[in-house]
Amino acid sequence: MINKKRLLDTLIELLKIKSPSKNEKEIANYVSKRLKSLGLEVNVDRCGHEFGSNAGNVIALYKTKNPSGSSPIFLAAHLDTVNVVGDILPVIKSRKIFNKNKECILGGDDKVAVAAIIEVLNVIKERNIPTGDIYIIFTISEEIGVLGAKCINLDLIKAKYGFAFDSDGDIGTIVNRAPYQNSVYAHFKGKAAHSGIEPEKGINSIKAASIAISNMKIGRIDKESTCNVGKIEGGIAKNIVAENTKLEMEARSLKLSGLDKITREMINDLKKGAKMTGASLSYEIIREYDGFEVAEDAMPVQIAKKAIRKLKLRPKIISSGGGSDVNIFNSKGKIAVNLSAGMENVHTNKEFVKVEQLEKLAGLVLEICKFVIK
Repeated sequence: MINKKRLLDTLIELLKIKSPSKNEKEIANYVSKRLKSLGLEVNVDRCGHEFGSNAGNVIALYKTKNPSGSSPIFLAAHLDTVNVVGDILPVIKSRKIFNKNKECILGGDDKVAVAAIIEVLNVIKERNIPTGDIYIIFTISEEIGVLGAKCINLDLIKAKYGFAFDSDGDIGTIVNRAPYQNSVYAHFKGKAAHSGIEPEKGINSIKAASIAISNMKIGRIDKESTCNVGKIEGGIAKNIVAENTKLEMEARSLKLSGLDKITREMINDLKKGAKMTGASLSYEIIREYDGFEVAEDAMPVQIAKKAIRKLKLRPKIISSGGGSDVNIFNSKGKIAVNLSAGMENVHTNKEFVKVEQLEKLAGLVLEICKFVIK
């Protein structure tokens, strides 16, 4: 029932719209117009004003005119992409969509899901397919800390169960578990001095940071946990003992106890670096999001499994090391899972989408919408 040409055309149109985080106004306007043309109730919230985006989350409701007796569900995807450098020139070759500009992302993350959801709403309306009410959540600024989802008022979404389509790889994967994440920001303050004339009067904050980092367990800590130092910035010139050095780090774990342990060890290592050099230390720990685990017998997992099997695919349930809007939805009382959307090599200039996977994604979304939840 999917109109393959219309689906592909919609995706190409979406890909051509640059929408890096905090600059989603054009794509928010585009999807709002498309949803309104299908008769949906569409609202754009003011969340972007809270963190500097020029748009808001797009929240829409398809009010069924041919009820199946099913409870409402929500479908979610994000409108933003990682930073865009250069032009996005979508081309199709060997049934793969990629950016002709080899220096830039394609932006299929997560526009493949946006395109699939819009196509499915078209099909439901055209074919008068019985469904329950369907809420649509298109979030902003997901790529920079799930900011749109954190701000959204989910009391407006009168659906308990939901599905996001924001995991890479071929269609058929269900992410029912994802980690907690802490960000750690540290500032070592030493003492400036001329490095050639009187270095003994200085305290090198870069050295303090290097001691701390060298003692940290970085990378994969265990099968459920990771740790990373992602950014270091310090000093102002090679002939000045560095007075200030700042670090940006993160810890993730599928278990809260694991997250707490790694974070505690990171702070202890930071303190050691400061103590061994005489530098002062200040730090901040921010919980970016809570982890979640949706039981395999929970309704969204069961619906997803049955929908995947309807496509003659084998469902695969996995844990993820990455966070998404789904972390926030679950922390706010919804029960939601994240499903693979067919995109590959996301966040890189080698990103591509297989046309076959795009079509399967739309088919999956349609089967989920048709499922009756009593």
